[in-house]
Amino acid sequence: MAIAIITGASSGIGHRFAQEIQKTKEVDGFLLIARRRQRLAALAEGLPNATVLEADLATEAGIEAVRAWLSENTPQVRYLINAAGYGVFGDYTQVSERDTVGMIDLNIKATVLLSHMVIPYMIPGSNLLEVGSASVFTPLPGFNIYASTKAFVYHYAQALAYEVRDKGIRVTVFCPGWVKTEFFDRAETEKSEGPRVKKPMLTVEYAVGCAMRAMKKGKILCACNWYTKMQHLFSKILPNCIPIAIWRGMLKK
Repeated sequence: MAIAIITGASSGIGHRFAQEIQKTKEVDGFLLIARRRQRLAALAEGLPNATVLEADLATEAGIEAVRAWLSENTPQVRYLINAAGYGVFGDYTQVSERDTVGMIDLNIKATVLLSHMVIPYMIPGSNLLEVGSASVFTPLPGFNIYASTKAFVYHYAQALAYEVRDKGIRVTVFCPGWVKTEFFDRAETEKSEGPRVKKPMLTVEYAVGCAMRAMKKGKILCACNWYTKMQHLFSKILPNCIPIAIWRGMLKK
């Protein structure tokens, strides 16, 4: 039985990927991973053979819960969507040590460990998607830790794509820009007193649709709108001081 494994599935991008993958008819079941069991259970009701795994992937216990499930069930994995992650606005004086470590543990450590433990279960023709960010292209004062963790994911995923190519596994790093999800409620309100950003928002339906098409085409990088593509281009031809100045101009003072 081929399955899709989706982290961060309780809301936003992860939740939408579950719905879109179901439409492909390429999988017979799902493993949905997140901290909020009730939301996972609600999503699972609309999916075939969906298993809910409540786990905080920023912790060792959460990582080991996934490892144990894989060892016990030995699934054939057609999709791995690493969508779990979070960010906090603010400079080094405003972001707590707990949040700093939390972003590193979830956005980097969990992404790498989940990828490495799932790859042995993936079948030829399968897709591994790492959720990056438009922030990977430029150092971002006031959003430094999050952007830096996603820059790691950006480089990691592109190198991993070549490492697993001979296994018939396709890797895509998804850098969508600003997507209208609960991410910003947490980044701006719950966690941080830092600056807020004037941002053009994509719908989650549009963003995930772009990513699904990119995976089907075997693209390693998915930058799914004009301004993210421009950021990618500018990062190659402009010194960092220019996009940093533009970014700082976007911040609400």
